[in-house]
Amino acid sequence: MRAGFIGIGSMGGMLVRALLRSKALQADEVWAANRSPAKLALLAHDFPDIHVATPKQLAAKCDLIFLCVGSAEAASVLAQMDAELYPGQLLITTAGVIPLRALEDRVPCRVAKLIPSITQEIGAGIALLMYGSRMTAEDRNLLDKLLSGICRPVVIPESLARPTIGLSSGGPALLAYLLQSIADEAVRSTPELPPEPARKLVQETAAATMRLLHEGNMTTREIIDRVAVPGGMTAHAIQILARHVPHAWQAIFRETADREAKARESLVL
Repeated sequence: MRAGFIGIGSMGGMLVRALLRSKALQADEVWAANRSPAKLALLAHDFPDIHVATPKQLAAKCDLIFLCVGSAEAASVLAQMDAELYPGQLLITTAGVIPLRALEDRVPCRVAKLIPSITQEIGAGIALLMYGSRMTAEDRNLLDKLLSGICRPVVIPESLARPTIGLSSGGPALLAYLLQSIADEAVRSTPELPPEPARKLVQETAAATMRLLHEGNMTTREIIDRVAVPGGMTAHAIQILARHVPHAWQAIFRETADREAKARESLVL
């Protein structure tokens, strides 16, 4: 199999490196193209056998193409590949804004959408998959086998993409922000508490809590009930969170959905 990656940025670079480290792909099977030569040079330094190419050259060589560029760049990149694309290829976009139907109308290939997560850096977490109408059973098996070494692939309908992307791909950043925020506010409320010990307390507590969920087979509700005993300070803290946090999540899911809908209105492939 010859796999091509166009866009070696934050997610594209992470994805190709994770697949190479897991041995799901061999370096001499990989073609890579990127607008910035510096990022390509770094990738080639780490994996000397990869093939550095232009998008047009990559499309001519590869039967599996990962289009890891934003929606604003997609039209330009697809135009460079047009002459080389054919129905036997599988083209996968990592841009959540690009509708699968629009991509199918634009290219002759079979198409899918992959939304990875930064957690694939450590070979863990969820990657979301959405399939176009021309996908075959062999295509699905290929992607499942390719990705299973670095994540748990979860297939969803495209109609559920926005909220599930927020939970999986965006989730690490949202959770990290909450951990940072609780430590920062503890320090602000008690200046005698140094920032670094506060950060370590939160991080180790979060890591141990995840172990309770996975290794201890506890649910989030069970943890809350065990810790937030009635009348206690933690129970009072939960009541405060219950008054404010749901409104923040409602705004996050509503406003990101609205923003994505507006981006799709102006999308040109």
